[in-house]
Amino acid sequence: MFKRTLVGAIAIASGSAAAQSTDALVLDPLLVTSPRSESDWFTLPMAVSARATEDQPGEQLLTLDSFLAPIPGTVSQSRYNLAQGMRLSIRGFGARSSFGVRGVRVLVDGVPLTMPDGQTEMDGLDASLVERVEVIRGPASTIHGNAAGGVLSIETRQPSATPRTQVELTGGELGYRRARAETSGTVGALGGLLAVSSTRLEGYRPQGVAETNNLTGKVRWQGETGTLSATLHAIDNRAEDPGALTLAQVREDRSQARPQSLQFDSDEWIRQQRLSLAWEGQAAGDDSYQVRGYYGRREFGNRLPLQSNGQTSYDRWFAGIGLQRTFRQAWAGLPNELTVGLDLESQRDERSRHDNLDGGMTGALTQRQRESADSRGVFAENQLAFAEGWLLTTGLRYDSVRLDAKDRFLDDGDASGGRTLDDWNYSLGLSRQLDEHHVLYGRYATSFETPTINELANPAGGGFNPSLGPARAANREIGLKGEWPGLRYEAVIYSMRIEDELVPVVDGRTFYTNAGRSSRDGVELSAQWLFGQYWQLTGAWSYNDYRFDRFDAYDGNRIAGIPRQSLFTEVGFDREAWYARLNLNVHDHQYADNANENRVAGYAVANARLGWRVSMGGQRWEPYVGVDNLFDRDYYDNLRINDNFGRYYEPAPGRTLYAGVKLTFE
Repeated sequence: MFKRTLVGAIAIASGSAAAQSTDALVLDPLLVTSPRSESDWFTLPMAVSARATEDQPGEQLLTLDSFLAPIPGTVSQSRYNLAQGMRLSIRGFGARSSFGVRGVRVLVDGVPLTMPDGQTEMDGLDASLVERVEVIRGPASTIHGNAAGGVLSIETRQPSATPRTQVELTGGELGYRRARAETSGTVGALGGLLAVSSTRLEGYRPQGVAETNNLTGKVRWQGETGTLSATLHAIDNRAEDPGALTLAQVREDRSQARPQSLQFDSDEWIRQQRLSLAWEGQAAGDDSYQVRGYYGRREFGNRLPLQSNGQTSYDRWFAGIGLQRTFRQAWAGLPNELTVGLDLESQRDERSRHDNLDGGMTGALTQRQRESADSRGVFAENQLAFAEGWLLTTGLRYDSVRLDAKDRFLDDGDASGGRTLDDWNYSLGLSRQLDEHHVLYGRYATSFETPTINELANPAGGGFNPSLGPARAANREIGLKGEWPGLRYEAVIYSMRIEDELVPVVDGRTFYTNAGRSSRDGVELSAQWLFGQYWQLTGAWSYNDYRFDRFDAYDGNRIAGIPRQSLFTEVGFDREAWYARLNLNVHDHQYADNANENRVAGYAVANARLGWRVSMGGQRWEPYVGVDNLFDRDYYDNLRINDNFGRYYEPAPGRTLYAGVKLTFE
């Protein structure tokens, strides 16, 4: 689909074009916080991108895919199958996941959403509250620890300074219905926010009904020496799973469900409550410090489209605490910023498995065990401006992850066991400001990723897979950044080497193995441009050459689940009364299996958004309409990598229309 040439890509700036009402268009300054302390994007020697939700009005928000599409190096799948959840990969990290997110560290308002064993379920987030996302592209374990092959940092809406209430109703094809309400305000030093939402999606295929319910409450207190924030988030979700199809089944009827999904009533249900606390304080001089913690419970159950061990349930308790302090003091007269910190996290799962009988009836108990993960990490990160136009960043971190399983189903023997996996990681970055508008940088960084508890499952029975170990990666990159009042761009070339990459193998259930050695080389281009008083142009392009260097019979094969090239581009018109956007997502071919015998063709999908803003008294109405897959193209919403019997394909719906209205009282 693509020629092997560098393709320019253009993207509109994060944040509002505050100067749209004047002749001179100026991008807002771009500051990033995902590297632990606030930094200037322009001089930071790191590939990091940011998007604000005000750049994406009128979105359906089933997942965060619309926010991530303009960021090069990212691929998100499974928009319409809420039982699988959004699958995100960053420079290939996370591509192995059969559901949810792996290999990528996810933070919400600075607090980890990722579990101590490295798995992340994006259902623990109300996408309607998201105001901004940042993505560190590539290994960042020196900053965020285990499973930080990439980092997704999410900032959500805080209590408003003045009273504000918003009601939103949305509906569309595929049985899509959504209602939400939000109110917030601040009195003196104390602010509060309460948001509730309910979404129903019947889906493109049978056995695809999903219902999600979210409640979020926030309290924020501003004191003389710092800010205290508390957030409570609760969900109650159920989602059916239509399953993946073979190519023959797709050609017969792409809208059908997998027969076994109907036979065994495949689905999952989740109930979760999560409380997080964060204190951001000022210390002596310009120094600052943070204390953050979280505690939660997750109840989960599912039914897989098979009989043996086909039902799983667990009751999980999880908690964590993080401490960090930033020292802003000159070294030998040179500006310097040193951040040191500690992260402690823990989870406990009471897991059981049963056979799954026809109609989803519960069969005999086949496994019961208590699983635990305990993670400890200490780190130091330093930024030194050692000469005019030069910035040196260094980082060092040690992580230790203890994984245990206590077998409580002894009919087939005692499979109890434990593993301790630890590693040192480090990074080095150097940037040189060439002139007022250009910065050249280089970076070397490593990462460490343990298998998650469920990935350590033993194919031979209970306990852990004794042959499965952690993956380690080293990333080298060179980047060029440019910035003008109305234009911002970035070009990056990177090369990674991964030892013992984690790869899925499916035989009914999904198990994992280590690939001996693999390589990932790529190019990423993006830019940000305001080219008219109301016009915006957005885009991102990436080229990926990911291969197994040493892996059984697959030496030299492409790594499955990653398109060779990806392109996003969008043109938008936005003024006070109305807005319109048209974008195009293009993905090159990819493979569905390690053997590279099943090549999945590339595709291009266009989407359109149109909305109006009408103010009447103290009310603001925002009706909007959206069309996904504007030209009704056939493509796949998700691929199940290495699934057995060729069941790789989850077809996406054709042209899909939705509309909504947002009413705001201020």
